[in-house]
Amino acid sequence: MKSLICVALLSTVLVAADKAKDEGDQGRRKLQGTWQVLEERHGDADPDEEGKLCQFIFEGDKLTITKEQKVIIEGTFTVDAGKTPPQIDMKVIRDDVNPNAGQTALGIYKIDGDKLKWCSAGPGRDDRPTEFVTKGADYLLVTMERVKKVK
Repeated sequence: MKSLICVALLSTVLVAADKAKDEGDQGRRKLQGTWQVLEERHGDADPDEEGKLCQFIFEGDKLTITKEQKVIIEGTFTVDAGKTPPQIDMKVIRDDVNPNAGQTALGIYKIDGDKLKWCSAGPGRDDRPTEFVTKGADYLLVTMERVKKVK
């Protein structure tokens, strides 16, 4: 009888793991492509106008951030689309702007058509935003638009 209970529990865990993996894969697929920054906010500061010169490029599990077509940050990312709001974690591999290599930024994201909102704590912090706000929280909030492929 104990072995039947163990098999049932193991099956439940495996099904839940497969569902989470499927949701993660689906979330990652929706992010694929190039996104142009429309607005970047950090904490209580006014929007950063230089942020508009940046693009986020999602390819597989890789994330590259460019500024004026020059790579400034490279990393990998994972998503958990089963959470509300969906979560995104970016591990920084290379950062030409700040000394963040090896650190992970914990965030959330929302895709609405061709618009993407990403809100995250700074790399190395262990907190994660729960809503898309920056004021009083010292989070980074980036609003982007998908770059359409030219045919």
